[in-house]
Amino acid sequence: MNENSAPKQIKDNIYVFPIVLPDNPLKWLNCYAIKGRAGERSLLIDSGFNRPECLEALCCGMASLGLEPENTDVFFTHLHADHTGNAHALEELGCRLIMGRKEYGFMRAQQELNWGGDIDRAMREGADAACLENARDNKQSFLFESEPFSADCVDDGDELCCGGHRLRCILTPGHTPGHMCLYSAQDRLVFLGDHVLFDISPNITDWNGVDDSLGDYLASLEKMRGLRAEICLPGHRTAFGKSLDGRIDELIEHHGHRLAELEDIIGQNSGINAGEIAKSLSWHMRGKTWEEYSLSSRWFAFKETLAHLDHLAALGRIEYTADTGGYIKR
Repeated sequence: MNENSAPKQIKDNIYVFPIVLPDNPLKWLNCYAIKGRAGERSLLIDSGFNRPECLEALCCGMASLGLEPENTDVFFTHLHADHTGNAHALEELGCRLIMGRKEYGFMRAQQELNWGGDIDRAMREGADAACLENARDNKQSFLFESEPFSADCVDDGDELCCGGHRLRCILTPGHTPGHMCLYSAQDRLVFLGDHVLFDISPNITDWNGVDDSLGDYLASLEKMRGLRAEICLPGHRTAFGKSLDGRIDELIEHHGHRLAELEDIIGQNSGINAGEIAKSLSWHMRGKTWEEYSLSSRWFAFKETLAHLDHLAALGRIEYTADTGGYIKR
């Protein structure tokens, strides 16, 4: 599939169409649609950035499928702007919005703080100055986010029914604090959001008020293990024919290698801070050195480093020393 594709049918009444993500390495979001039967409401899953190009693609996709906003529900897998960016616009058009209760509560609380907690920690833990200034000015994770919106909240185990399909809500915290997947046992099909991606690793970052987001993520991967899902529908790219359990194994192995790499760096450089650790890690990004990476890439890498440090600390393998602002092995 590419950014110019028309809606493609996956199963009876289930479709996917792309929403272009301008100036973003992910290129597009997979927007999934389930057409309701006669007298039923339809369901959209995720919405793209709060940008005119994204809203245009979204409305075109809906129109081509005959979806009327006033008769359409929109489920958001998680709070990131490439998924919720058009929430307010959809609400204005007449859609009913749905989101996991934990995610919605966290999002609204952090909006009240203007997403400021992550900047404070980054300053304490040695983020490089240019990267920090760029993050402070642009709030990298929340560019093109929606204006505040209202949503009906669902919990783990709740069900959404549409188009002859029964979808169970599965709480999968980690990528975000209240990320949710939707699973149809009868169809052996799962909408994964960004919980499991198949050719890139979902970014796992630290979150204000969350002690161990990587630990949450690894537990959520295990929660999904053994799910009878023959059709895996991620938020970005495709499953490339891989099995869900096989990809879960790969992601757990990836994070295991990253944790070992961090431990080695700390063991050889006792007291090193998070900023220096991030620069010392191996990253698969454009550029040969840390300085050649884009400022946004450096920010995401730094935040992922913090998440891995939090997990090692939760396991009792390292310790943060407030007097030096660095980490030592236990």
